Amino acid sequence: MSRWRRLAFRTVTLAVAGGGAGLYMYRQRLKDNKAVAAKDFNAAQPKDRLQAAFKSLKSPDGRIELFRYTTCPYCGKAKAFLDYFRVPYEAIEVEPMFKSQLVPSEYKKLPQLRFGGEGGVWLVDSDHIVNTLAPLLGLEKQLTDPEVERWRNWARESLVRHVTLNINRTLLSAWEGYRYIDSFDTIPLANKLFLKVVGAPVMYMVATKKTYPTLVKAGELKDSDDWRSVFHQQVNHFVDEALKTQQFHGGRRPDLADLDVYGVLQSIRGHDVYRDMVASTRIGPWLEKMDAAVAQPASA
Repeated sequence: MSRWRRLAFRTVTLAVAGGGAGLYMYRQRLKDNKAVAAKDFNAAQPKDRLQAAFKSLKSPDGRIELFRYTTCPYCGKAKAFLDYFRVPYEAIEVEPMFKSQLVPSEYKKLPQLRFGGEGGVWLVDSDHIVNTLAPLLGLEKQLTDPEVERWRNWARESLVRHVTLNINRTLLSAWEGYRYIDSFDTIPLANKLFLKVVGAPVMYMVATKKTYPTLVKAGELKDSDDWRSVFHQQVNHFVDEALKTQQFHGGRRPDLADLDVYGVLQSIRGHDVYRDMVASTRIGPWLEKMDAAVAQPASA
């Protein structure tokens, strides 16, 4: 057997093995995720301690931790909100497969906010986090604005799925999506390798077997469609219908709709899908303005 055939055989074998292990772990993760509902977990938090934490929301001594995955679009929404409103926090990168960083929490989905460090109180679920903190920052009207809710719903229901589908459309693309993990020294090398071998096939299967049929059922994709082109159409739809001639959906400054859409898109920053989106759609000028507003680097 030639060198290239041996390499191809090993690659296919690794992908198959990773896919089998990934399928098992994905099913186990779904089971863990359903063990405790976000609504029940949030309701169980001591209200007096939460209210005390909220009073020091912008204090450097508030000890707020954001548990997240860099590539999680829902985590991106929470991060964009905190960054824009200059809420100080420490980002805790969670290793996606084993989630050892979440041992203190009975809830196993992300994002999560913890107030007060070890033994502190929690807020979980991106929408609940934003919707709970927004009134503390004077944003009550935005929570009941139908246009703001329209585009926030589009971000969570449509944009997230198109992003997920496009960055995991092939095994190679899904693998690239996990390259970010190499920059975190807090995650052991063995875990990083396991994540790439197992995590990439998992996300590929999620995208093709779950996300794709969901978009087809919703009428946002047809079998003959090019996924990337439809994604770009969706992005341009936001530019044309939500932004129109304004700097932001919120006018002269971002509102909750801007922050949700921006947060979802930042979860793929650095990926070829993001660079292609910037080059092939009309979203670039808005992203540059959002970068400046949220104080993020302007490079793609």
